[in-house]
Parts: sequence; structure tokens; C-alpha cells
Amino acid sequence: MTTNDLAIDKLSDQIQTYSQRQFSGRLDVQGSTTWSLYFCLGRLVWAAGGVHPHRRWYRYLNQYFPQIAPNSIRLRETDITRYWEYQILTVLVKRQKIAGEQAVAAIKSAVAEVLFDIIQQQEKEQLTYTCTQEEVLDASLTLISPAQALQESQQAWETWRSVGLVNLSPNLAPVLKQADELQKLASPRVYQTLVKVIDGKRSLRDLAILVKQDLLTLVRSLTPYIRKKIIGLVEIADLPKPGTTATDPPPQTAQSRGETEIPPTAPPQQIPIAKPLSSPPSPPPPTVSIPSRPLVAYVEDSTLDCQIMEDILLKASYKFLSIKDSMQALPLLLQHKPDVIFLDLVMPVANGYEICAQIRRISSFKNTPVIILTGNDGIVDRVRAKMVGATDFLSKPVVANKVLAALRKHLNSSPVSESEPQLLRYQTS
Repeated sequence: MTTNDLAIDKLSDQIQTYSQRQFSGRLDVQGSTTWSLYFCLGRLVWAAGGVHPHRRWYRYLNQYFPQIAPNSIRLRETDITRYWEYQILTVLVKRQKIAGEQAVAAIKSAVAEVLFDIIQQQEKEQLTYTCTQEEVLDASLTLISPAQALQESQQAWETWRSVGLVNLSPNLAPVLKQADELQKLASPRVYQTLVKVIDGKRSLRDLAILVKQDLLTLVRSLTPYIRKKIIGLVEIADLPKPGTTATDPPPQTAQSRGETEIPPTAPPQQIPIAKPLSSPPSPPPPTVSIPSRPLVAYVEDSTLDCQIMEDILLKASYKFLSIKDSMQALPLLLQHKPDVIFLDLVMPVANGYEICAQIRRISSFKNTPVIILTGNDGIVDRVRAKMVGATDFLSKPVVANKVLAALRKHLNSSPVSESEPQLLRYQTS
């Protein structure tokens, strides 16, 4: 175990070092509270700690696993660890109670939330780091690029700070201080809604999930009331940990302990926010319907190769999805559900082997053809591609006869050519 007394602005250097060394273990970031980052071979696999680890868990149950009742989860006393939430996710996936992509979404949210809180805390105090290799987590659920995760959290923090929220923690709870003044400023509907949900017992993060709004949008909507001291912000305690044994009595309800929890199953009601307070919430992303003609995805960081593949497939009347960011490959593939996946072997951050292995862990992709492309057409690469679940292996350069022959081989039917081809692109900066 080693301890490094460094300023928080060195966090990026530490993460880069652990990534380059392919470190496996736990990094504790310590200040007035403690956060833990778990690495496996230089990648992040989980993040925990902070002031509200249990609230975070209940939020994720509500947001990502509404089919799981909180009181149905039991841990034996001997199973309680620093990373008990990760243990539960692993068990739920193995027992097919939740999909792997649900667990991945929760893990990414936990990492983003913890990193954001660490970055914000640096404004208040100097933090220290303690590194231990004693706890190495199973990386079967997902591997996250530490550099990219940190960059995204830093961008979120910069946006938060740019709108004047530097001293406002999303872990604080809004509480109504002047109901009469609120009634004068807000419409009757907004007033009734705010009186109902702003009770000082939900954090801003809890409230954002409850009302199904982006956290920043919600906070900016409440900011005018906060500045007028109509709404105050208070610190609140964490919720109790889920039950630990099968013989424990049922957990207290929100009403019995005088607290308000987010309902775990019923979808929360949308809460209107007065229009003069802020810009309206951003519209939800458009729903992409999978066309009847086969959709072919290509995960490739080379713009030229993507353009060549695009020309080949569109001329042959296939649908085409281009994914240039390997770290976004899995969520985009889950969103669009392609019929065939072409996968470049050599890419930054995550290579084709890693992505293929992750794809094969998802039940909905069990029978989806995955074809790996590479300029290094060696027997070792072909064997390794088969070991991670690849259906086929094509050598570069990308040429029409090879691509179309592979599609005919692995698809039962040819695309319909009467209708006009359609292109689905996902471009990343």
C-alpha cells in the first residue's frame, strides 16, 4: 500500500500512470470523505464511496433496474465489502435478473458521479491518494477507459461551474423556506408540485431522477428560487444499507422512518418547471427504428475506411451504421441492434478483441455475426478472434467483393434493393 500526498490536479496524472502500468487494485481518494476507484489491467471497473453511496444505489435501482424491488436484495454479513453494489450487479447479471447492458449503464453512471464529486471537492480541500492491490474486481461486466471517463467528468464540472454552480453540490437537498413567496411567483400547478417534492429529504440527484430531468436543467430551474432564499439547500444523511441477511425484518418504509424515497417500481410523474426560470428541457433523443433491410454496423476509427465501407454497403442497398469511437461502440450497438457487425481489430483505447468479447456477453447479440477486419492477416490473430467469439475474419484493405461475400455468407437473405438506401451515422469528436 502506498500513499501519495498530491494536489487534486494531479489526479489525471495518477490515472494515466495506473492505466499505462495496467494496474489492478483500488485507489482511494481521501478528504472529508473517501471515494474508491477500482482498476483492472489499467481500466476502471467500478467506483464507490462518497457521502451518499446508498442513495446512489437506490437511484440506480429506480433508474436502471425498476424490475428489482429494493427489499428483495439481501447480503450475508460475510459478503459485505466496500464494493457490495458491484457484487450485487454481478450476481443479478449471472442470474439473468438484469441485462448486462443495464449493469454497464449503472457502472458508467457511478464512475461519472464519483469522479465529478472528487473534482468538485478539490475546490474545498487538498486530497490524498492511497493505492492498494489487495482488492481486484472481476472485470467481466465492463472495462472503462479512465482517461475518457475523467475527461467527460471534467467537462461536466466545467459546465456546472460555468453557470455559477461552483459551490452547489448535487448531494445537497432542496427545502422550501418561504412557501408564501413561492406561491406568488409560481403558477398554481408548479407551486403544488414543488411543495410536494421539495421537502429537504431528497438530494438534487434524487430529485432529478424522480422528475425525469437532466440534473443541470433541474438545478438551473431552481436556482432563481434558491438565490431569493425561497428554497434552501441542506445536507442530508445517507439512506440505510439494503438488508444484509434473509432473516432480517423487512426494511422500514419511507413513511415509517419519516423520509421520502424514490419509488422503486412505479414511474415518477413528470414535474412541470415554470418557463421563465430557465430554458425548457432538451427534447429526448430521437428513436431510431430498425429497418426491414439488414443494418450493418462498422466499428472503425479510420475515416477513410468508414467511407469505403459506406460506399460499398449503400450501393448494395444495406443500411449502414458508422461508429468511430470504440468506447461508444457497445451502447450504440445496443441502441441500433444491427444485423451484422464489422469490427476493426486495431483501435485506440479498446481493440477489436475486447469489444468482441463484450458483445458476446450480451444475450441479444448471441447469434449476431461479428466479423473482425485487420491488416495483419496472421494465424495467431485468426485463432484469437475465434476465441473471443468472432464469427469471421477479413483481411484489409476493405474491398467490395470480400465484404459482400461475407454478408451473403452470414445473412440468410439479401437486402431489398427497390427502396432508397438510408445511412445511419454516429460521428464522435
